Amino acid sequence: MRACTIVPGRSEAVVVGRGASESDGPWEIYQWNLQTGQLVLQYQINAGNYPHVDVSSDGKWTAWSQRDHGVILFNGPGDGKVIAHGLINEKGEQQEPRLVQFSADGQRLLLVGWNGQAEIWDIARPSLVAAFPAVPKVDGMGLVTDSPGGQVVSGCNVNCTGVEIRHAVSGQVQGKLVGHVGKLASFAWIGGGTRALTGGEDGTLRLWDVESGQELMTMVRFLDGEWLSVTPEGYYASSPEGDTHLNVRLGDQVYGIDQFRSTFYRPQVVEETLRLGDREQALVQVFGGQRPETRVGYVGFVSPPVVTIAAPADQAILSSTQMDLAIHVADATYPLRSVRVSMNGAQVWPSQARDLVVTSKGVGGTGAAAALVLPAGARDWTATIPLELEGALNVIEVRAFNGYSESVKSITVSLPPSALPLRDTILPNLWMLSIGINAYQERQIRGLSYAEADAQAIVHAFTRQKGKLFREVHSLVISDHSALKPTYDTILDNLTYLGQAGQNDVVVLFLAGHGLNDERGDFYFLPTDAVVNPDGSLKRSKAISWRELKTILDLPAKKLILADTCHSEGVSKKKTRGVDNDRFVKELQEMNAVVFTSSRGAELSQESDEWGHGAFTYALLDGLNGKADLVPDGKVSMKELDTYVSETVPQLTNGAQHPITDTPQGYSNFPVALVR
Repeated sequence: MRACTIVPGRSEAVVVGRGASESDGPWEIYQWNLQTGQLVLQYQINAGNYPHVDVSSDGKWTAWSQRDHGVILFNGPGDGKVIAHGLINEKGEQQEPRLVQFSADGQRLLLVGWNGQAEIWDIARPSLVAAFPAVPKVDGMGLVTDSPGGQVVSGCNVNCTGVEIRHAVSGQVQGKLVGHVGKLASFAWIGGGTRALTGGEDGTLRLWDVESGQELMTMVRFLDGEWLSVTPEGYYASSPEGDTHLNVRLGDQVYGIDQFRSTFYRPQVVEETLRLGDREQALVQVFGGQRPETRVGYVGFVSPPVVTIAAPADQAILSSTQMDLAIHVADATYPLRSVRVSMNGAQVWPSQARDLVVTSKGVGGTGAAAALVLPAGARDWTATIPLELEGALNVIEVRAFNGYSESVKSITVSLPPSALPLRDTILPNLWMLSIGINAYQERQIRGLSYAEADAQAIVHAFTRQKGKLFREVHSLVISDHSALKPTYDTILDNLTYLGQAGQNDVVVLFLAGHGLNDERGDFYFLPTDAVVNPDGSLKRSKAISWRELKTILDLPAKKLILADTCHSEGVSKKKTRGVDNDRFVKELQEMNAVVFTSSRGAELSQESDEWGHGAFTYALLDGLNGKADLVPDGKVSMKELDTYVSETVPQLTNGAQHPITDTPQGYSNFPVALVR
């Protein structure tokens, strides 16, 4: 990371960093929302070795240094104006600016060279207004900028990992901001000079309280486009897979922070910290008058249970569809709350469908026959679970949870063709609940044109798989013109429809209509009779919460969620926000479901008369009808559908919409349609 600055009046930070290694690859500009901690925009630029960036006060222009030693003025992704400045180094060569900075009115641009030369340019023409010697670089870093209070940034500290803030006249050090691993790269003021942003060569963007020198937030964007924002206490918000990139060290053990998701995934803490600029106040605000670590029973980061799969070995090739899974789960400190076993995404234990054999410590007699249960209070548990493999390739996953953290262990086992059963395979049943809403009673909520058509068409597409991929297809449509109208009570009463699915079945939940996140960030799907309060907030008792969706998805079957939702712009007054699909996916991850959403982050989902559907559903339908059979074998797999939809939707929407697919690790690449 080389530079960062603030978009005036928009609570956004603009950052320059590299998408590849530090030594090569193109530079990228990306923007972070400083209210939610989300990455909202990114694009490549042609910059030099040490690019710097600034944004004009009206937010219209972004300026950065260019590889050929010019400066580009940019007002959107694409070409911009080039300023051929006259900064000359000691060798008489034009030099690349180490600092570009707009004036307060946004009409002029200051360029500062590495040797202390400075130029002021008029942006409108553009033309050189003045040239003069500037403040020389300080402490070898050269990051010099005036704060609203007249202080200056004094580049590196001794180790070049932090910032010293000095008085502009006396040069006295008034504060230090230290925390980056590696060299500091950039600095920007925020909040009237009370807060600051630093960017480091460690790839992180950090938010600071200047007076106390306390770090408020670390924001990281990873090479695969995932992102994470985390407080020093460990509370975080992230994209669907962002938390898989960050580790936590407890003693001499290292764990992924995603193993502590149930305790530390707290987007509200992130948002309140960013809003208040105070970690203490943010924790009190979210947790109700008392910091969580001061409460009786608070334990913080707790080592997760240890899961061992004794047999079979990972990548084993077995000779029979019948196998015994031998597991051992232990926790040194806390009782085991739950242990779950899934195969190819479907939970196979615990299950009421069969009695299993247990060989558990504390149970009299080796191999004693009993119904397999996890004893209350157990911290050390051994079990043998008989399983019947489904096909040639099987992913088996064991999850153990102690109330604070989780461990996941998985293996893949396979069967050779000679071991596959000769009898016909019993096909699973499909249970599908499809909800599409065009019309809303509340006048503030704009109606849609094709949500109902989406809900009907997706059911039709899956119904054609009866006798091919599924034994029976059971579907229930709730839409404007169906027998069941999409009111709050009707939707809520019929969510349990999916509960009829068995362990070997497949469940599909399809949603098309308006959704939003309230001021707390919680997702709601809007029924036709949703109510908007006079202050612009949503009446929560008349909207379907993600928690209600989560409850009905606690099923042992394979689960597929398809959400083509968009935000109603009429519900606003800053009491609601656009649909945050990153957060929606994140909240549903523990349900072990494959989730397809129509767009990433807060992007708007589009529909068109040309398609007769939403862009996302249109791509889904084409994919299920055969266009996603990318490896032409007469089957559309989940991964093929993901690839097809992910490529097609941005093409349809000219890059405005990018679907998300989140697939739990325990799922194998299963078919979703047969097209021959």
